[in-house]
Amino acid sequence: MLTQTIDHEIESLVADSIAQLAAELRLVDISDYIAYLRMERFGCVADIVRDAAELFFAPGFVTFEGDGEASADWGAAPEVTLMLVLNGARTRAHVALKLCVDHAEVKLGYIDSALVLENGTDRTLLLADDISDNILGLRRKTARLTPRHGVSGRAAPRAPT
Repeated sequence: MLTQTIDHEIESLVADSIAQLAAELRLVDISDYIAYLRMERFGCVADIVRDAAELFFAPGFVTFEGDGEASADWGAAPEVTLMLVLNGARTRAHVALKLCVDHAEVKLGYIDSALVLENGTDRTLLLADDISDNILGLRRKTARLTPRHGVSGRAAPRAPT
């Protein structure tokens, strides 16, 4: 599989934009997530993520991918990693959100684009615009990485998921 180089600037933008979502998801006990994942009750996790995401983003922008990892070892604090997708109009970003007892961590996996990019158009700029377009409330003004620069490209059919 080909790997994508992820710019730390866009990863920190994604982390900043979903920080409140991560805080909301941490309100659910980590042991509940572990139980849902181990019993393959992915619909329960998807409902929690959907309900929390709709407080901060447009409906359907942040979704649970149906995958995650749980860690509950003796002598260590439990952790759970949820695989999330940011579904923008132009991009789709795959994010691993690790929820710990006292903090959360974000790892941006890769960015997929529904556009056939021309002239070296950067996927990260498209993702920044998609995040800005889907944030609800006052944070929308500060979420943009850079101003829009007439992104050109034609829509390509998205593969079914």
